[in-house]
Amino acid sequence: MNESRPPVSYGRLFLLLIPLILVTVMGAQVLQNQWKLAARQASTHDTVSRLLGNHNANLRLSSDYRDENGDLIADAPTDLTQCINPVELHFSYIASADDNASQETWRELVAAWAKRLDRKVNVVRYSDTGEQLRALRNGQLHITALSTGTVPTGVNAYGFVPVCTLGRADGSYGYTMKIIVPADSDIQKVEDLRGRRMTFTRPRSNSGYKAALVLLMDEHNMQIERDYAWGFSYGHDNSIRRVASHEFEAASVASDLLDRMVARGEIGADAIRSIYESEKFPPGAIGFAYNLMPELREGIREVLLNFDWSGTGLEKEFGPGGSTQFVAVSYKDDWGNVRRIDTALAKAKQSMELATP
Repeated sequence: MNESRPPVSYGRLFLLLIPLILVTVMGAQVLQNQWKLAARQASTHDTVSRLLGNHNANLRLSSDYRDENGDLIADAPTDLTQCINPVELHFSYIASADDNASQETWRELVAAWAKRLDRKVNVVRYSDTGEQLRALRNGQLHITALSTGTVPTGVNAYGFVPVCTLGRADGSYGYTMKIIVPADSDIQKVEDLRGRRMTFTRPRSNSGYKAALVLLMDEHNMQIERDYAWGFSYGHDNSIRRVASHEFEAASVASDLLDRMVARGEIGADAIRSIYESEKFPPGAIGFAYNLMPELREGIREVLLNFDWSGTGLEKEFGPGGSTQFVAVSYKDDWGNVRRIDTALAKAKQSMELATP
């Protein structure tokens, strides 16, 4: 005789399953949170790695060039058939989205070059630094100016030969990197940037980006994305104006450009406040392509170092910032601290890559 089985209690079964369901749901939530954290960390790592750039590639002179005299600059070709002799020369100022230095700024200088070199000299403009550098290397640009932070890349990878910079009446030159905030900001020191938003100018800028990035990483253990938000303004003028108008919380800028804007009355000196000022850096440099014919190289150099700014567009444009003449520079000596910053960025990227599982 078969014994009858008790009916299945679905209520009891449900009660038994509740702990299992809860454990499963909680485990899935933990895994989901771990995946999200890993994704955020990977995204942050990729962003920081990208922003650190490929500085290691441009820390020394490319094997495409020779440097027999040890000045760290590409030697001119000894074979004149390897030199270029353009019918017309092209000159550009520092690439920028802002067309601040107009044709009138360079009119007298370009005329002096044209007379000395016996050929037409055209002023051209680039809004993108990469395009400017490629034009220099490809022989489409012959005389140019590069920003402080771009000069090492121009020298090492694109055959740029720095000749001079904008100097003062006593022959001195240089600027500092400043981190500025609105005058009434509660940000009082660099450490207060933690958890705030920092605005840089552009990736190749020394004072607008690289020097500030190294300062925050090396001296304050503050990493982009992890410790503060960030953005690019793509221009010192833009950064300065938007800090003064409270649109930006903080920005790193070049002191000479800030002084020039204040001197012109474009912003009030009491609209911003500096919370940090660096050591001095050389301003951007004006120079030429290493493979121009010898007479062109010497003529360009001669005009620059003997040019009188009095009454010219150069005096009108750069005089308010204290510059009154071109002053010769030594890339090997004057850009030493800039190269150290590039080296620090390269080491930081290498360390990050080695720490990646």
